[in-house]
Amino acid sequence: MPIQGITTGVGLEGAFAKTAAAPKSAPTGEGFGRLLGEMVDKVNGAQLDADKAIQGLMTGDSKGLHEVMIALEKSSISFQFLSQVRNKAVEAYQEIMRMPV
Repeated sequence: MPIQGITTGVGLEGAFAKTAAAPKSAPTGEGFGRLLGEMVDKVNGAQLDADKAIQGLMTGDSKGLHEVMIALEKSSISFQFLSQVRNKAVEAYQEIMRMPV
């Protein structure tokens, strides 16, 4: 039984759909900087939400203390996570600077 070769359109070219324009990948440094900026924005948003929850509790608009405490803990955990990411990035930079050229 003879084996037929792969015909045009069935191989790799046919396996992947052709798109109009492939998205351009950002340079490595720009992508990491953008990622850190997004993380800072999210942490800031969580802290603003916690502030609004506290104000809502003080004015009587909030449904309960538990929602305020959840918002505060989310804010605290996200800030701690961001600070640990920053610490690891600084440690990595310092380690690279200690390497002999």
